[in-house]
Amino acid sequence: MSRIVISGASGDLGRRVTALLSNTNPRHELTLVTRTPDKLAQRETDGISVRRGDYQEPDSLDSAYRGGDVLLLISGLNLGHRVPEHLNAIEAARRADIRHIVYTSVGGVHPTNPALSAKDHWQTEIDLRDSGIAHTILRSSLYSEIVSQILVAPAAQAGVMAQATGYGSLAPVAKGDVANCAAACLLDPERHAGAVYEITGPELFDFEKIARLGSEVFGVPIKYERVTADERLAFFDSVGIPRTYDPNMPPSPDGHMWASDELVSAEVAVAGGYQALLSHHVKLITGREPESLRNVMEQVKTRRYDEISAAVT
Repeated sequence: MSRIVISGASGDLGRRVTALLSNTNPRHELTLVTRTPDKLAQRETDGISVRRGDYQEPDSLDSAYRGGDVLLLISGLNLGHRVPEHLNAIEAARRADIRHIVYTSVGGVHPTNPALSAKDHWQTEIDLRDSGIAHTILRSSLYSEIVSQILVAPAAQAGVMAQATGYGSLAPVAKGDVANCAAACLLDPERHAGAVYEITGPELFDFEKIARLGSEVFGVPIKYERVTADERLAFFDSVGIPRTYDPNMPPSPDGHMWASDELVSAEVAVAGGYQALLSHHVKLITGREPESLRNVMEQVKTRRYDEISAAVT
């Protein structure tokens, strides 16, 4: 039986994939790699090993990935530093004789995409292709949970959802569907070798439509207001969101840890049409239809974003 390595295992997606693999077959041999192994100590069993690994420390990855066959490379959060960090992971995987990497990228990857996150992922996808290791790329659309709890929930209180997303659209995807796709690719890597999947929800939404849906689910009127990127940056400045990502910064009042330059550049990318993607790849990979944005909103509307993540063990 192949040993699956999950790199970034203590995060929300890593926990979801670990749970799916364990529930599918408790005898799966798993290596859970994280900068904070204490957070996963309860997961260690005869078949599950928990190891420390840090994308900034190549030596730690060499020992963490050793003995693995298939690697889930969950992208880091350190915007602007992720390209060399991910390259460290890819090179460590090669040294450890990992035969296949499943990489979590982002939807709308394109050389001219203005989103700072997309720029990082674009280069890592190139590095992955150049590595010579068999791989699968999962380009996930914006999480439905983010749309619900980071965009719509505050707007339900203010009555206005002000965004620099213009007339752009996207197809939000449930975190659970991304995890299901990742698990399926890890279990049958040969079937998915060389594939680049666009992991989207079942429906394209512009932000007028998102505001209408939010009004229905949250039970209050929400108006969508188009604003400029400078206006959005000024708003984030006013509520204390830093311009540049810092791994040690505290969570925002909504429970996220993103900087405003990343957030606004992503909105500008939506306005530019880079996220206007709708695929049937979730069903192609898993055999099941993806969950709707409405269903996700109904499920999570009473919780903070970080509480949704914390609920996954």
